[in-house]
Order: sequence, then C-alpha cells, then structure tokens
Amino acid sequence: MSQMTLFELPTEFKERLEQLKEAGLERTQAELLLQVELGFALMEYLELDDEPVTAPWAILSGVPLRHPRLQSLTEMERRAIANTRQIVPFSARFAWLGALRSYLRIPLDWRNYHEFTPQNWDSYIINAAKNLRHQVHQDLYERCLNSNLDFRHRQVKRIEARTTYQFEAKTGEETVIVPVRFTQQQVRNAQIQPSSWFATSHSRTAFSLRISDLELDAAWIDRREEALARQYGWDQTVRGHWVDRFRKINFHKVQENGTLFPQEEQILELDGFTNIAGMVASGKTTVSQLFSVNVVRHHCDRRITLVVGDVQSAIKLANQINWWFCNDPENDDPVAVPILGRTTRDAHLRSFSASKDYQEHRQRGQPHWGERWLGTACPLQGQLKARDFSQLLDGKALKPGSEPCHTLKKMPKSDREKRRKSRGSFYLCPFFDKCPSQQVYRDMPNARVWITTPGTMAMAGLPRHLELRPIKIGELVNEQSDFVVFDEVETVIKWFDDTYAEEVVLTDGGNNGVFDDIGVKTERFSITNRVMPPTTQRWTGAERDAQKAITATLTLLDKQVGHQFLRKWVKRGYFTPNSLLFKFARRLAGLEEFEPSDTSEAVSRENARLIQPIVRYFDALLNEDDPLRMQSSSNSNRDPVFRLGRLMQEINSTGESASDENIYRACRAWIIEFFRNTERRLAQLRINLSEILT
Repeated sequence: MSQMTLFELPTEFKERLEQLKEAGLERTQAELLLQVELGFALMEYLELDDEPVTAPWAILSGVPLRHPRLQSLTEMERRAIANTRQIVPFSARFAWLGALRSYLRIPLDWRNYHEFTPQNWDSYIINAAKNLRHQVHQDLYERCLNSNLDFRHRQVKRIEARTTYQFEAKTGEETVIVPVRFTQQQVRNAQIQPSSWFATSHSRTAFSLRISDLELDAAWIDRREEALARQYGWDQTVRGHWVDRFRKINFHKVQENGTLFPQEEQILELDGFTNIAGMVASGKTTVSQLFSVNVVRHHCDRRITLVVGDVQSAIKLANQINWWFCNDPENDDPVAVPILGRTTRDAHLRSFSASKDYQEHRQRGQPHWGERWLGTACPLQGQLKARDFSQLLDGKALKPGSEPCHTLKKMPKSDREKRRKSRGSFYLCPFFDKCPSQQVYRDMPNARVWITTPGTMAMAGLPRHLELRPIKIGELVNEQSDFVVFDEVETVIKWFDDTYAEEVVLTDGGNNGVFDDIGVKTERFSITNRVMPPTTQRWTGAERDAQKAITATLTLLDKQVGHQFLRKWVKRGYFTPNSLLFKFARRLAGLEEFEPSDTSEAVSRENARLIQPIVRYFDALLNEDDPLRMQSSSNSNRDPVFRLGRLMQEINSTGESASDENIYRACRAWIIEFFRNTERRLAQLRINLSEILT
C-alpha cells in the first residue's frame, strides 16, 4: 500500500489482509482483491453499478463529471468517495485496467465478482458481474465507505550521540555530501518536549458583528498609529486614517429576495460561507483588516486567517497588525504571523530585503517584524568542522530553505551502504525547537491572526518536529481557524485553479519542464546504482523512451527539419489516442472523420456498424497490459492487434519514425492486408478527383 496517502487504512482492512495471507493468498493479491472490490462497492453505494467494470477509475480520479447521480451527493456519499480514493490507488485509467487484469488472476473462489475479459469488459456491467461469495468482505467494504479515517503519521527518528550523520547541500550546480556529529548534551536537549502545538481542533459557532462597532476599532488604530508616528517620525502617508476609511464604506446586506435590509442597523452574520462583493476601492480590504483587529481585541478565544495574494503582502500586513498591538519585535509575542512556504525562504528573504516597506522601516529606524520570521541562522552549521565548511561548502552558509531539518541520514560505513543510500532513514535536527529560522512555528500557536497565501495553503507542509500528520497548511488553517477571509478572491481562485488543475510542462528548452529535470536526476541515480531491481530498470527505460519520443515529436514539428504536413495536422486541434484512432477507424471504413450535422439517425447507426469491427482492434491494443510486450501466437502475422503491437515496437526502437521508409511500408501493408477495400476506394477517389478537375 502506498504511504503517500493522507489517512491510514482502517484497522479492519489491515486485519483482513493478514487473515487472507494466513489463508494462503499472497499479500499483493489480498491487497488487490480488497482494493478492486472496494472500488466496485463504491459504485454500488453511489447507485452507479449499472456502469461497466472499467468505470470506477473515473470516480477515483477526481475529474469533474456531469453525471446526474454525482450532482446531488449526500455528505455520506462524499465521504465514501473520499475514503475510497485514500484506500484504492488506481485513479488513472491504465492503472485501474492493470488492476483488473491482476484481479482476474486471483482464484475465483476468493472473488465476489465473476470472470470478465479485456475483450468484453467495456460492456460488462458491475451489477451483472456480482456473485457474493464472501459476505465478510461486503461488510468490510461498507465500513470502509462510512468510517472516519485516521490521519497517517510520518515516521521520525531521533539522532544519537557520537554517530556521524550526513546531509546533501547544493553549492552552485554541484551537490555535496556534508558530515556532521552531535554531542551527548545536544542529544539530551533534543529529547526535551518541543514547543506547544495544537492539541485539538476548533469547534466553530455562528458569529455576528455590528458593522458600526468597527468604527471603534478604527479609532483605536488611529490612536495607536499616532503614538507610533511620534516615536518613529512617521509622515502622514504612512498613517492609515482608519476612521476616515471606515466612514467611506457603504455596507448593505442583501436579502434572499434581492432587496436591501433597512439601513439603520447593519449586522454581518457569519455562519458558513459569506460573500462580500464590491467595486475596486470600495473598502472590502478595510473591512477585513478592521474585522481582524476586532477579533484580537474582543474575542480572545477566536482565530482569524487572512489569505492575501502574495508573500510580501502577507509579511507587510503581519508587521502592520503587530505594531498596532506590540512594541518590541524581538521580545514581544506577536498577535499576527505570516505563514509561508519553507523551501522558498531564500526567495522570500530576497524580495523582503528589497521591498519598499522594509526599506522605509530602516530609514526611520523602526524594526520590522519580518526580520523575526526570516532569520537565516542555522545552529546545525555550527556543528560542521572548519575543514568541511571551507572545502565542501566553499565557506558559504546553506541556502535559506534548504537546511536539513528532517533530512539527516546516517553516514554509510561501507561502499555497499553507499550504493543503497537512497533507502536510508531520515533523522530530525536536534536544534529545531531553538532554531532562529523556525521562529514562526513557535509563534503560530498563540497568534490570533494568521496571514498566508493560496500557494502556501495548497503546497506548503509542516515540520515533522511539530506535526506528524502529512497535512498542508490549508488543512491546518481549516482545522484551527474560526474565520478565513479571502481578500481579492479572484486572484486566490486563479492560484487554486493553477494548483489543482495544473498545466504540466514536459519540456521548454530550459530547466522548467518535467523531462528537462528528471532526465538529469535519472542519469545521476544510474551512475551509482547500476544494479537495479527489475521495476526500477523498467521505469528508467520508460523515462528514456519518453525522452526519445519527445525529441522525435519536436523534431517532426521543427520548421527546418520537420514535416510540413504534420505541423498543419497538429494545428487542426488537440488529439488523444482514442479520438485519433476513432478518426482513423472512420477513414478505414471509407467515411469522413466527422459526420455532417444533418446525418440521419439511420445512416449514423449504419456508419457505427461499419466502424465497430475496426475500433475493436484499437480497443484491444489499448487494453493490453503492455502493447510492447504482447505474447505471440501460432498465427501472429494474421492477428491485426499483434501486428499493431509489433509496429509500436519498431516505432519505439526507431524514434523518429515519420521519415523511416521501412515503418511507412509496414504501416501501409497493415492497412492493405486487413482492409482490402482500401485500394479500391483510393482508385475510385482518384477517378472522382480527375473528373472534378476536368
């Protein structure tokens, strides 16, 4: 079972796995049996068991589907889908089809579903395949669908005294291995209970606020800023003039029928989602900031999270709120903290140092709270030997954000251990709870205002020293905040769209494409791992084949050495294997790629009858576990599917196949041999064209 899931397997599921092992099934078979049948059980639970056995992957994938049954799901049905996605790791079509093939190899006596073969499984209905043999499994699936899953906890290991550890550090383009050791005293200090963290989640209740009360908070801020202006010499442009800003707000609450509530007393009621709409500069941001001040001043048991568009806005706003409530960034406990991504701290630090807000603070001699959270001191570097620091790190500090807080490994003692370095366990840095660069995590539990960005919510995790659950900042915000305010929500939505509907660049000629980066890493891994397990060998081979295919495709599309016909063809629109092969099947049947809009239903049915036998060849090819490794039979040359697989092998070996005469002749021979009317249709087409031209 993959350990990349957010939740643990249910206890009953794990117990049943052990029972099946004791009964004679291999663990992989037992796991697959329960996973596949849980996928079918989910379809039954959603009343979608009239779909084919190939359908569950579509639900597991999370792709939005406009199916009537999925438009009005209950809370329990949503839970069932979420639970199954955690337990069944087959959210891609080919992964699910591969799981079905392996499922069919399990003895029938163990299965609750009949035989269905790749030749008919697109039309084999889940309900028709059901043959309940093991009620205990059916009961297990129902509990898995309805239970509350427990969070998975990441594994951690503590360092030991007088043991040499190592970590990877990047110096320019080179990655070096740096050794480090710890004393007995340092190890003892590391066992001390770390800073307090969050024991329980918040219990939220409805909240109401008179808008007029915010004017009192605005007046309080003006008085505080007046005192700061005298202390640090602020000019008028630095002050917020919050009472004036508040009085420009024209707040109206809209009733369900579209009319406005009476103007005399406007009350903001928060229970679930609330939208505050307004034009640019209408005061929406002012309301959110005054609301956060109101929470800090009058509701000490509540926490509010403000989501802003970028990191520097988060740091600036946290600094502003803390100066309203605090006096000393070095010694006072902040009421507001910016929660930022850890691995990008270097970029945050550079942008912060160059920001206008920070430079103005320096000019007037006012400390900036951002310095508290962007410190670069790393105590672990003080443990390095002077020679290692000079020779391995070139006398330079580690890049902020790359510190080995939880990536220490034991130094290999032999060459054999070095070759197996990627399999070692990770250890935690013993200085974390006192580390200056981790100050934000010590401030978070008591801060009443969190300020973060959509990117941080979606992508950033939490240190293992404090949080063993593999959750993102977004989950923590949802768990620990009473209010979450999304400012400039259109930019926030774009962030989430780009994150959860990501466009993956395969190659862009630089270092941003997946295959621009992964190829280098694969080759570096291969240098020190020439002896690999079969699965790893196959993966590295597939990666190299993909690199070859990308190179061939881009070469074919190149203006100088490519093919003009192919460039024009690609411009016609996107294509997938299914759409491409369907168009090809229509051409082989003597039809146009698309039917005209005025085609009658009878003609459409006849055309479908013509192309169905052809489409079966392509379906059989795509349903193969691995088309490049198809088993030959006694009459393989007469099998169109096997011949297609052999063509794929030749194309895969050749790379740039469009200009290869042998492959062209093999493709032409396949068409003529298995579709004998093609020559006659082409001859008739030539006659028709000549008649038109004359």
